[in-house]
Amino acid sequence: MSGGQQKKYHFVIMAAQRAGVVNPLAEAACVSHKCLVEIDGKSLIERTLTEILASGLARRISVSIEDIAPLTSDSYVRGLMDAGLVRFVKSTGNLFDSVAAALADDDDLPAIITTADNVLFRGEMYRYFAERAEQHDASAALCSKETLASKYPEGQPRFHRFRDGQYTNCNTFGIMNRKAVNAAEIFRGGGQFLKASPLRAVITFGLLNAIGYRNGWFTLEGAFRRLSRKFHADIGVVDMPFPEAPIDVDNEKTLAIASRIIAGRKAATRA
Repeated sequence: MSGGQQKKYHFVIMAAQRAGVVNPLAEAACVSHKCLVEIDGKSLIERTLTEILASGLARRISVSIEDIAPLTSDSYVRGLMDAGLVRFVKSTGNLFDSVAAALADDDDLPAIITTADNVLFRGEMYRYFAERAEQHDASAALCSKETLASKYPEGQPRFHRFRDGQYTNCNTFGIMNRKAVNAAEIFRGGGQFLKASPLRAVITFGLLNAIGYRNGWFTLEGAFRRLSRKFHADIGVVDMPFPEAPIDVDNEKTLAIASRIIAGRKAATRA
């Protein structure tokens, strides 16, 4: 950041479960929500909150979840809430409306959106993202297939295919101003672009954009220029050089990968 003054952000952590769906990891751990699943004695949401606080970027932290009970059941999160460092925001039926609810007030921006299971993001990674996200109204953190494969080729099986390379999502997004909130429309219906039905892609991005994306016609930069025109905001991409960035805890496989990485970090700190 320029001028010696570090800009602060409203962090929004998406932690809700899909309605009517019992998360297998939560069920196996005998907890109500995936965000309460533990790695080495700390819940996923505790690990995510710890790194957000370590970044030094947070002026406010909101957790979007359907009920406050899971948050108050975690002693670490409850302590942060009691201290006024974390607030509960009730989630809604889809990610777009949940993001919009968390950003309803004028002072809720600029914001960085992430997920409770994004446990491998570290403070320096948030700082790297924020500095570059400032150049756009809205932005998404992506990681190239080559970067991920350099250390964790098993870390993510799905990629966005562009004419100039393949990239995967890092579950981290920047929304810098009120105009950019419209760009959060890409979250509607779940935001799972790699799993999205063709119809949903057409509704969200428009027919030509959806066809071009599905066929890999566009370069990465060209695709985001098209998104910018579609949503009337400058939407950019932050290419993350960290192989761990796109690995969140989705299933037993990624839980094992994340556990191994966290154990390695712990051993390196001791050494």
